[in-house]
Amino acid sequence: MDFKKFIVIPIAIGFLACTLVALDQFISPYLPIAGNKGFGWVTFQAWAMYFMAGCTLKGGMRTFLGYVMGITAAILIIKLAGILGSTGFWAVPLAVFVIVIPMCSMERAHSLIDFVPALFISSAVFFAFTQLYPAATFTNDALIILLYCIIGMIYGVVTIELRGLYEKMVTAKK
Repeated sequence: MDFKKFIVIPIAIGFLACTLVALDQFISPYLPIAGNKGFGWVTFQAWAMYFMAGCTLKGGMRTFLGYVMGITAAILIIKLAGILGSTGFWAVPLAVFVIVIPMCSMERAHSLIDFVPALFISSAVFFAFTQLYPAATFTNDALIILLYCIIGMIYGVVTIELRGLYEKMVTAKK
């Protein structure tokens, strides 16, 4: 495919990204974390994770379940660090050590829950939320992250479908 035909794909993805940001600006003020500046960045990560997981329904499920497990792992790290608080400096590093072992071990689990990158990305997103919105509850943080994960994966599906349709159209014209 020459560049003149190819450039339509990045333009379409740019348009999708534009609509994603507009959607975020529309819905984020109605979400339970007061004073937020939007959560579109979470959606872009989930969109990318959908591609990393293979651009399939199964890959989307693996991503979503990885996000659920990663959020759970982040909460466990925070809680365990609190329990280990008497160790001072070592509370968080020890909590991370303990929880990262089962996170990495998921690589050997059932194929729907073995997508380890999603665990680490969603854990990082959850930790970012706790820093950005310290007054928010873990439940609100988790629900918003998962909502935006779903939105990101929907955009991933739309991206793949539109690209496939366009490539078939271009191929058919030859």
